[in-house]
Amino acid sequence: MTYKMNSIFSVNNTSRASNTTKFKNRNRMEIVSNILNIAKNGALKTHLMYRANLSYMVVSHYLNYLMSSGLIEETFDNDGPTKIYRTTAKGFRYLEVYDSLQSIAGLDSQKGGTAVSSEIFA
Repeated sequence: MTYKMNSIFSVNNTSRASNTTKFKNRNRMEIVSNILNIAKNGALKTHLMYRANLSYMVVSHYLNYLMSSGLIEETFDNDGPTKIYRTTAKGFRYLEVYDSLQSIAGLDSQKGGTAVSSEIFA
């Protein structure tokens, strides 16, 4: 039984191409919104990393920015030296404005719906 190498590679290339188009890169506003949503009730840095799907360096960078902007606060757990990150009132306001802008634009980023109406780009 003989296989054609070209046909094997073309099948692999097509399946790989279709898998990569399923993911969409997030912009900074989306990442900030994700972090603020996760930190609404308080979260550890590792929880923010895993739930927002960010590396340690990237989440540290965003947390520094969010704390300096007053959108998130760093507190210590009552039981020990564990740092908890919580969304501030200003951060909640950011989320409200961000969600309203998303709904005006026809995007549904937080609900996991369709990304963009096809009528916009027609």
